[in-house]
Amino acid sequence: MKCLCFLFYFLFVNIVFSLPFSPHSEAKEITQSDLYYAQKYIKQFYTLGDGSEGLLESKDSLSGKIKEVQQFYGLQVTGKLNHETIEIMKVPRCGVPDLAQYRLYPGKPRWKKSIVTYRVVNYVPQLSYFEIENAIWRAVNIWQKTIPLNFVRVHNIEADIMISFERRVHGDNFPFDGRGGTLAHAFSPGPGIGGNIHFDREENWTVRRYGVNLFHVAVHEFGHALGLGHSSHRSAVMYPTYKYRQSNIISLSWDDIRAVQNLYGTIQIYNQESAEPVIPDKCDPSISFDAVTKAHGEILFFKNEYCWHKYQQVADAKITLIQDVWLDLPSNIDAACEIPGEDTAYFFKGSQFWTYNRYKYSQNSSQSIYLFGFPAYVKQIDAAIFLQHTKKIIFFVGNLYWSYNVKLKTMEYGYPKWISSSWPGINGRIDAALQNNGLFYFFSGSQLYEYDYWRKEIVRTLNSNSWLGC
Repeated sequence: MKCLCFLFYFLFVNIVFSLPFSPHSEAKEITQSDLYYAQKYIKQFYTLGDGSEGLLESKDSLSGKIKEVQQFYGLQVTGKLNHETIEIMKVPRCGVPDLAQYRLYPGKPRWKKSIVTYRVVNYVPQLSYFEIENAIWRAVNIWQKTIPLNFVRVHNIEADIMISFERRVHGDNFPFDGRGGTLAHAFSPGPGIGGNIHFDREENWTVRRYGVNLFHVAVHEFGHALGLGHSSHRSAVMYPTYKYRQSNIISLSWDDIRAVQNLYGTIQIYNQESAEPVIPDKCDPSISFDAVTKAHGEILFFKNEYCWHKYQQVADAKITLIQDVWLDLPSNIDAACEIPGEDTAYFFKGSQFWTYNRYKYSQNSSQSIYLFGFPAYVKQIDAAIFLQHTKKIIFFVGNLYWSYNVKLKTMEYGYPKWISSSWPGINGRIDAALQNNGLFYFFSGSQLYEYDYWRKEIVRTLNSNSWLGC
């Protein structure tokens, strides 16, 4: 995090070349530029405050520092500057030094109050106001659910945690280095600059897979703002290097939770009725789902407050809380449906629906399902499915179904119709439906029916959780 003047390049190069390297084929890969980079990296992340900043001219001390890097990242500890060590040094990362294998900041600084305020000071042009605010709010919420600390967003006043996008030298003695390299840094809890979070303004900030995902980096930096150092566990949010996790889904590892609860304790539940909801057992043979849909290359299974995310090429599924992904979406939804070409997803509960574009809330509030043209006696939707070949949404309600023309934005004439008239063999209530690889799938209780629309018959019957690795 701390950028230092490097005055010993010539001496450093001679020392490093005198170190015992790996076999000759690997030694050829180490260039003089690599050596300079390694010196800068070690001084920035492995010598801060330990009295060794001026000792890198010593062959033994430099080898010891290389060992520290290798040990932290789980590499083979040789003390030799090799290709594997250089590669890990060049991965974009957080600007906070790697203090040790998951230790807290010296003195264990923490917020000694129950309410901590935060404020977003400025923005970047490549993201909208809402995208930035949403990414920060979701990052805050990841930690807030784990500890008895409440975060409050404030405007136009000094906050405990001031969040800003900065460029190069920006007044805290820890300048940024432009695109790549150091992405952000944060300060441990305390007065003044304590707790503040700075993002490098020159990065290509996004809320998607490409570029640098602001939400992912913000979750990490809030860990520092709470008082956590770096973790050497690759699955931890507090691992120092940047890694895009699938979709916009992040959950704390046991290592993250253990560390932050070491500082703040656990959430005390005084009313058992207000306890955290029990995570459903996805492999329960009697399980049924509230809604199932495809979105952005994954299949989503909704149950109570939770959602499983399943990629077809991956055997298992990842579970998240619904509100960790879809801000303001309620639990226990009735139906869900995505329109792939528009990257739009509709979620239904009771007589209301919510619209999201690529996980972003696109409406100010929920809207009435009667905007689709339903008669007044329809009080909720059981299931919804977008038909790729007709570009229409089919809504299932009891034994009936409606067809909605997405292009004309109107309910089609002649509906409702009986479900059994178009899908012979589907007689029970439909909980969820989707189209996948040319076939239709109807979820009804604990059963999943694979249906061939053109042959008008059930191909096979499966358990509703058969895609979840059970």
